[in-house]
Parts: sequence; C-alpha cells; structure tokens
Amino acid sequence: MHDSESIGHMRAACELAARVLRYAGTLVKPSVTTDEIDRAVHQMTIDAGAYPSPLGYGGFPKSVCTFYYVPQVTEECMMSGISACKHGASFKEIGQRISEVAGKYDDYEPGFMVAGQTFTIEPTLSMGSTQCELWDDGWTAVAVDGSLSAQFEHTVLITADGAEILTKYCP
Repeated sequence: MHDSESIGHMRAACELAARVLRYAGTLVKPSVTTDEIDRAVHQMTIDAGAYPSPLGYGGFPKSVCTFYYVPQVTEECMMSGISACKHGASFKEIGQRISEVAGKYDDYEPGFMVAGQTFTIEPTLSMGSTQCELWDDGWTAVAVDGSLSAQFEHTVLITADGAEILTKYCP
C-alpha cells in the first residue's frame, strides 16, 4: 500500500518511464538496432537523474527491453486488463478481461485490489506456440515454433474510483 507521498514518487517515476517509452518509440526504424535504442534510452534515463531499473535486474544486461513486431492485440489485451482495475475489484478480473481479448483463459489465484496499490499489467501473447525456450543470454525467450510474440505493459495505481495509468504518456 502506498501513502500520498509514495504515490507522488510513483507518479514521477512512471511519468519519466512514459517519456522514455515515447522517445524509444521514435527511434524504431529500419536499420536502427535494439542496441542503439538501448544506449539512447540509457542516456536519457541517466540525464533525467534516474537509473534504468532493468539494468542488472537479475543479471539483465540492458537498460530497456526491446523487441519489434508488437501485435496490436497485445496492447488491446493490456488496456482491457486495465479497464478492470478499481477499488474492491478482484485481481482475477484482469486475467479474465485479457483472456476475453486473447481468446484464452488462465486460472489465477484470487486476490483483491485496494485503493493505493500499484502494480504492472504485462500481457504477453504468441501468434503460435505458448511453449518457450530461453536463449543463451539468460533473458531472451522465444516461442519454440519461432512464431512472433509480444509483450506490452503499464503501471497502474488503484484508486477509489478505478485505476490511474501511471506510465501513460501525456505530452
């Protein structure tokens, strides 16, 4: 649970994350490598007086998780999951909403959201197999059949009236 001061800190951190994400999106072009995007995101984060939290997390070697070919349905799943967020709502509702969009259902342990909680909704979808294999870098996971996969995420704050997307970009 967060008090008003820590919610303010979460908002500030997530606002920066949203700006960084928007910036990273402008860099996605043919011939621009994910390593180049990583370096640019790293520098922007450092310049903002922050630390790129993925870097070193469990040994992760980059400042940002990058991939191409994000199917639109993945973002739709995430937004559908966020639409279930409000004070008193069951966490299971997030998965149910995502499942409705994705056409599949996973049984989650029940829990209930409470105003003041923050968490991240991160649907991952595969255009084929749901079985994965891990690359030698210890982080990159790919579908065993080589099909395209994507992940999308936002951090949300549960309020008495619903949910606030903390990482939503507002120019």
